[in-house]
Amino acid sequence: MTITSTARWPATWLMIFLCLFLTACGGDSDSNDNAAAPPPDGGNGDANAFTLAVLPDTQKYSRYSPERYTVQTQWIADHYQDENIKFTVHLGDVVDRPNVPEEWVEARAAMQILEANPETPYSVLAGNHDVMNSGQWDDQRALANEPFLQHFPASLQASNFSTFQGTDETGFNSYHLFQAEGREYLVLALDWLPSAQTVAWVQEVLDQHPDTPTILTTHQLLGIGSDGKTAVFTPLGQQLWEDLIRTNDQIFLTLSGHNHGEATLIGKNQYGRDVVMVVVDYQSGFWGGNGMMQLVSFNEADQQLDFRSYSPWVAAIPEAERQPQDELSRWEFSVPMNFERRFADLNQGNVADAPGNIEGTQAYWILDDDHRITRADGSVQFLDASGNGNLLELVAYNEPQGDMADFFELRDEAPPFGFATGTATFHGNNDIGGYYLTTGGAGLSFENSAAGKPGFLPQYTIEAIVRLPSDWMRDENQWSGILNHEPGITQVCQYHEVACSGSDAALGLNVSSLKEFQWVSTSQNGKGQDNWSWEVSNDYWYHIALVNDGERVRMYVDGSLTMRTGVDPQQGLLVEPGQPWNIGINSWQGNPGNLFAGDIAEIRINNRVLDRGEWLYNQ
Repeated sequence: MTITSTARWPATWLMIFLCLFLTACGGDSDSNDNAAAPPPDGGNGDANAFTLAVLPDTQKYSRYSPERYTVQTQWIADHYQDENIKFTVHLGDVVDRPNVPEEWVEARAAMQILEANPETPYSVLAGNHDVMNSGQWDDQRALANEPFLQHFPASLQASNFSTFQGTDETGFNSYHLFQAEGREYLVLALDWLPSAQTVAWVQEVLDQHPDTPTILTTHQLLGIGSDGKTAVFTPLGQQLWEDLIRTNDQIFLTLSGHNHGEATLIGKNQYGRDVVMVVVDYQSGFWGGNGMMQLVSFNEADQQLDFRSYSPWVAAIPEAERQPQDELSRWEFSVPMNFERRFADLNQGNVADAPGNIEGTQAYWILDDDHRITRADGSVQFLDASGNGNLLELVAYNEPQGDMADFFELRDEAPPFGFATGTATFHGNNDIGGYYLTTGGAGLSFENSAAGKPGFLPQYTIEAIVRLPSDWMRDENQWSGILNHEPGITQVCQYHEVACSGSDAALGLNVSSLKEFQWVSTSQNGKGQDNWSWEVSNDYWYHIALVNDGERVRMYVDGSLTMRTGVDPQQGLLVEPGQPWNIGINSWQGNPGNLFAGDIAEIRINNRVLDRGEWLYNQ
C-alpha cells in the first residue's frame, strides 16, 4: 500500500516511553531440557470453539533458555488440532539483545517449528528489544540494518502461510486473515512504536475490511497499575485507542505485552460496543516465564471468550518433580461475548438492540456505565442509544475547582423504571461551577418547517427520568436545566421565519424556583404558554413525558396529566440544527447557565405520540 503521511506523533510522548522501557527488562536465568506437553484439560472443551495461541515476550528464552521457547511452539504444532488453534500471535520482544545474532538464531529455530506446517500460521511484531534503537518510530529506522526485518521478512511469511496479506512500507507492521468456524478474522501486528504513517496505513487496511472482526496486537498498549492488577493505558496506548481502536468498530480484541504481569480492560468504543483489551507478559517471572503462554478460546456456544495461561514446559515435568515455582496454569477467566451481535452491522452506528430504542426514536441517552464510551484521557462521553450519533460529552461550566468526581459521578443505583442500570449525578451550581453534557456535530435535524428549513418535529414524545437531591436549595438550584436546546427563542424563530421572540431556551425542561418541572418550547405557530408540574419532592424518582400530537403539548409526571398544560395550540417543535443540545444545564439568550443538581438516568426523544405502554415509566 502507498503511504503518503510522514507526520509523527508529538515528541513529548517519547520521553514517557523511555521511562516505560525500564519496566520491561528482567534478570538472568539458566535453562533445562523438556519434551512437549499434552494439552491442558484435553483440549478447549467445545467442538465449536477455536483457539488463538498467544506468545508473550520471549526475550529471556531467546537469550537464556531457548528450550522453553521451543517447547511452546512445539506444543502448538503438536496440539493445534485437538486445541483447534487457528492462529498464533507473538506480542514482541522476540529477543533480548537485537545485536546478538545467536538470539535470533534461537528465535528462528522456535518459530520454524510453526513454519513447517501451513496449518499453524502466526504473526510476529517487533518489541523494544527487537529494534536497534528503541527510541525511534518505525519510519525513522535504517531498515537495512534491522535484524528483525532480516529474520522475519515479509517474504518469509508470504511463502509459508496463505493467511499473510502484507506489510506497510517499513515491513514492521503486517496484517493477516484467517478462517475459523465460518468466520473470517483480521489480525493486525503492529510495531512497538508505530508512526503516524503506520496508523494511516492501518486505517487503510481497516477501511478495506470494514466488516471483518479484527484482533489488534502490538507490543505495548496497556500498563498495569500500582495495585498490580488494574490495566491502564500507556501513552502510546492512549493514542492507539483514540486514533484506531475506538473509532473502528471491527476491532473487538487487543493483545499486548511489554509491561510485566497480566490485566484486562474492557472499553466502550464510539459505537457503544465492548473492546476486550489484554496485557500479558511473564518474562520477569521465574525462568523468564517458565514457558507460560496464553490461550484464548472463542466459545460461541457459551457466548464468551475463555482465557487461560498455560505452560507446556511445566506440563512436561512429572508432577512429583516440579518445584513450587513450576506453575502449570494461571489466570483463567471468561469474558461474555455475543459474537453474532458484536459482529453485526460493524461501523454502522447501529445499536438497534439497545433497550428502549423503539420505532421513531431520534435520540436516546442512557446515562449509566453501560452506555459510557471509553476515552483514553478519562473524559466522559455517552453514546446515543438510538444509533443516530448524537454523542454527549461532559464539559465544565464556570471553572469548577477540584476533582471532576466532586461535581459529576456515575452511580449504579438504577431508578425503578426505564432501562438504565445506573444514573448520572450532578453536584454543581452556578456559584461553585460544575459540569454538564452537550452534543456536537449536526445533531437533530428532523423534518423541514414551513420555511423549508430542517429542524421541525411535527409530533413528539420526549421523556426524562430524574431525581432531585435531598439537599435541593432554591437559591443554588432554581431554574436549572434537565434538557435544553441552547439557542434562544428569538434565534430559532428567526431561523424558521416565525413571528415570535424570547430569551429563554427555544426548548427546555427545567426546574423552577418553586421546584416545579417546566417545559418551554417553540413551535411552528410560535411560542405558546409553558407547561408546568406541581411542586415535586426531593430524593424521589420522577418520569416526565411531554407529548405533542401536532396541535398541543401535554405534560405527564409519573403517568398523570398535570394541571397547567396544553393551554395554547403548539404545532410540533422547532429547533436549529447544528446548535447544541445540553443535559444538566439551562440557557439564556443562547448562553449556558443554571446547572442542574440531582440525578438524570434517561432522556428519550421520539417523533411519535407514544402509547402509554411504550413509555419508559412502564418499563
